[in-house]
Formats: sequence, structure tokens, C-alpha cells
Amino acid sequence: MAKPRVTDITELGPAEAKNQETATKYLKDSALLIGDIESLYLAITPLIKLPGGGIDEPDQLALFVVITSNQLMMCRMLYTKSVIAALRMYQGDAFTHLRRAIETAAFTVRMNKHRHLCKIWASAGLDDEKSYEAYRKAFRTKDVYPERRHADFNPLLLPLKDVFDNASKLLHGSIFASANHFGLVPKGTNTPTQRNINFFDMPPDSFPSVYFVILSTHLTILELFGQILRPHMTDFTKWKTEYDNIKERVVRHIEKWKPTIRAWNIARNAKASKR
Repeated sequence: MAKPRVTDITELGPAEAKNQETATKYLKDSALLIGDIESLYLAITPLIKLPGGGIDEPDQLALFVVITSNQLMMCRMLYTKSVIAALRMYQGDAFTHLRRAIETAAFTVRMNKHRHLCKIWASAGLDDEKSYEAYRKAFRTKDVYPERRHADFNPLLLPLKDVFDNASKLLHGSIFASANHFGLVPKGTNTPTQRNINFFDMPPDSFPSVYFVILSTHLTILELFGQILRPHMTDFTKWKTEYDNIKERVVRHIEKWKPTIRAWNIARNAKASKR
């Protein structure tokens, strides 16, 4: 039997596993924060008490709580995917999942302010162009991320919008989306007749900062869900106490990593200025 030809697919799995193992070891005890934040997501659901009435009630309260519970789980899933992508050194993928989580949370905040939008949001999946257009109109960017003077303004959305905008650069088909895929190709391997691309677009010196952006962003997302679901939680105080403890722990680890992140930023900027 002929020996199977090595392909990108056959090489990618082992390379991903190696990257994840190396990155986890590099983080040392800071890697434990991954499970801490996941535990905050998992702890909310058992505390949620659904309001009386069905999802078809005129006030749409039950529908809203059900949607919010599902959106919470979406963010939990996207958190896990974002962390895994970062550990495997996929920067663009990590920020794509993070962007989706931010948008999921922001849409939920808007439905909390305007509960009648729940049915518009849910109806977007119908095979009906009119319903989808109504959904798009109801969740325009300027309404989902309102400015300070807007009645719906929530200060927690400000840092999320900044991350959202930066992540969007890596998501769309701009130079930002492809730069690291080509910039991280070893010098001399590209020739006029052969082009190579690096699947792993995370520069090693960017990994710590990306990692903590993911954790910090999801702490903000969790705080938003805590605000929204507080009236429907049987023991919000218990959850908030654990949230505050974990947030303090994350902040402490960020402070520990700041000198390393700062040094690498300086080195990267100095290198860029010489080009």
C-alpha cells in the first residue's frame, strides 16, 4: 500500500494539540482562570426562575427570560471556542468567536430594554424576507451600542464595542485578516513559483494580551447577564460574590503579566519602526 501523502489536514491536528499544550504550560497558574470564568456561566442557569405564564403572554417576559438563558449559553460556548482558538494560536478565530459573544450579549441588552423586540428577534429565522428585514432594522449597530446621550446607554457596552470593532478588522477581508498568516511564514520559504501560508496567525508575543482580552471581555459579558437576570435569579448575591472573587483573581493575574505584555509591545513597535 502506498504511503499516504502528508496534507495540511493531517498535519494540522497534531500541530494544534502541540500549540495548546505549549500555551497552557506557558500560562502556568493563569490557565486556571479559564475554568473559573466557565464556572460563572454554569452557575447562573440553576438559579434562574422562569416567570409565570407562557412564552406567548402579551408582556413577553417569559419569552425574554428563555431567550436570555439561551443567549447566555451561546456566550458560554463562544467563550470556550475563543479560548481554545487562542491556545491553538488562531488569533483571527479567537476574535471571531469573541465578536459573536459581544454581539449576542449586546442584542440581549437591547431586548431587555425593549421587550417587544423578542418576537422580532425570534421571527428572523422564518422563511420570510420581511421578518428578517424587521430584525435588521430593530438591531442596527447604533441602537445596539447606543451613545452616552442615548436613553438606552449602558457603560458596560463601551469596552465591549471597542473590542468588537477591533475584532471586526480581523473578521472582514482586509489586510488585517491576512497579514499574520503571511507575515509569520518563515523567511525564504516563499518563491516566485511557490507560496506558503501559516495557518496559525497568532504572533507568540501577542498571546498573553489576547488571552486576557478574552477573559476580561467575558467578565464584562457576565456582568451584563447578571444585571439582566438578577430579578429572575433565586440567589443573585451568592453568584455575585463568586463573580467578584473571580474578577479580583483575573485582575491580579493581569497585573502580574503586564510587564511581559508591555515589554513585548515595545519590542514589536521598535521592530516595526525599523521597517
